[in-house]
Amino acid sequence: MTPQKVLVVDDDNLICWALQKKFASLALTARFVGNAREALAELRDDSCDLIFLDINLPDGNGIDLLDEIRKVAPNARIVILSADASEENRRRAIAGGVAQFIEKPFEISDIHKILRTEAGDVFSKRKSPRYLCRVPVRISIVTPVPEESGFDPHNLAGLMADVGAGGLRIHTEYPLRAGQRVRARIEAESDPLSKFLPPRGIAEVVWVELEGGEVTAGLRFLR
Repeated sequence: MTPQKVLVVDDDNLICWALQKKFASLALTARFVGNAREALAELRDDSCDLIFLDINLPDGNGIDLLDEIRKVAPNARIVILSADASEENRRRAIAGGVAQFIEKPFEISDIHKILRTEAGDVFSKRKSPRYLCRVPVRISIVTPVPEESGFDPHNLAGLMADVGAGGLRIHTEYPLRAGQRVRARIEAESDPLSKFLPPRGIAEVVWVELEGGEVTAGLRFLR
């Protein structure tokens, strides 16, 4: 079921304007506040299903606000929206139980994916949660073929778009093919999302899409 009540806690007027347009197009009820004090007051006044929460608020830190939000809105799902996507912030946010961490600037399609997750479609039918992200990864091809010699198959750059216990989605310039086996690792070993990758990082390419010279691929972990 699509969330009926949405609260946005952000003092960026441009962000709020973009989100307001998206929510209005989906007939969602949304409230907008610009600081922590107003956010808690809104939640005490009325229930909420989904909260979009900035970190750097005029009167506090959004991550520090998580415990207070849980007290007044224990059933609300929380999505962090922030330009400060440091490893420490993402680690604290995940440990605090946030549903997603979206880095600014973001595509409005990322917000749509969050809403689709709440609507109970294919995204929520996964066996394990998937975290949207933009994290650099390195991949290597287990069995490269000669016709791909224009690349270094053992040191390929990619950008992880989402990850969960079952696999990940990446963007890369390398022409991945369905059925290939690859090794994947997050460049920053201390990144909190590294916990999702199996020890050897072996994955199978399940699907591939090509758009504008860039490959998007879905990888399933092999354990």
